[in-house]
Amino acid sequence: MNFESGGGTERVTSVIANELVKKNFDVRIISCQHGNSCKFEIDKNIKLYSLNGEKCENSALRKIYVEKQLIKYVKEEQIDVMIAVDVALYLYLIPLQIKKICKCIAWEHFNYYISPNKLVKYARKLAAEHADCVVVLGKNDLNNYLTQYKHCKNVTYIYNPIAVDTSESTPLTQKRAIAVGRLSRQKGFDMLVEAWALIEKEVPDWKLDIYGQGPLQKELQGQIDGLGLRNIELKGFSDDIHKEYMESSLFFLSSRYEGFVLVLMEAMATGLPAVSFRCKEGPEETIDNGINGYLVEEGNVQQFADCAIKLMKNETLLKQFASKTKKDLDRFNTAAIINQWVELLRNM
Repeated sequence: MNFESGGGTERVTSVIANELVKKNFDVRIISCQHGNSCKFEIDKNIKLYSLNGEKCENSALRKIYVEKQLIKYVKEEQIDVMIAVDVALYLYLIPLQIKKICKCIAWEHFNYYISPNKLVKYARKLAAEHADCVVVLGKNDLNNYLTQYKHCKNVTYIYNPIAVDTSESTPLTQKRAIAVGRLSRQKGFDMLVEAWALIEKEVPDWKLDIYGQGPLQKELQGQIDGLGLRNIELKGFSDDIHKEYMESSLFFLSSRYEGFVLVLMEAMATGLPAVSFRCKEGPEETIDNGINGYLVEEGNVQQFADCAIKLMKNETLLKQFASKTKKDLDRFNTAAIINQWVELLRNM
């Protein structure tokens, strides 16, 4: 990983790391490349270290170089437990495990059905069968692992914590929808822009702000410009996303696939109803269709737009949905989740 990235994985890693320090753990965050700083607030006692993979231009040699650097660092620093913050990175931990240098945990950040390439599939199978523990993000995915891998060594689930103040709610006074995430194909913002083209015609007094950075920024801006859309804006990275939630009235999730959708949880924790594609394992943990949001058939842009318009045009329905967004949030309480991590690490 590169801890300098401002994505959801890095954010939740910073939250967990900060809380573990409070529990008297000595925490290091090791990046495969770059990673000597962080966009999120981290405890001064957390040590950041980079394996400097960017020094190798050849991708094959880079993997070998990073692995050697990692083994050297773990030995020198006498690390007890290594956590791969992405199941694919477990491949770097296998030599540590074979040589019994430390305990190794693979932390899954997507779900079983998401396999971007053969390497991820291979890493997932190896982790399930050999890691000291695989941590997945929900009950459904725990069942997926136990069903699909007959020789699972040790798999458990720990939710990601909600890292925003849940005591206050947005007043729903702004005619503003919000979406948050890396500007990549996974997040489906191209489909969201398509949907917004339909929405803007029906509710021209609403606006949509998309927060995040990523490789598709120019492409998405070109799509927006090409459609002649006036009320949608790519806002870039925000260092206070809670403030943006509080100044919005509706949340959009357009992802093609997800694991645990932290931004969706945080948005709903601030009282925002949501419209989301029904991608596997992610939003269904949170959204009750027709109660606190809408779950739309995957890729159905017209249906997505229709559901959004319905809420935008009906203030009573919007507020009714908003009143149900915080149900069952105790499952994602930071203190309870950290206690699960503490128990897991001490049992290692």
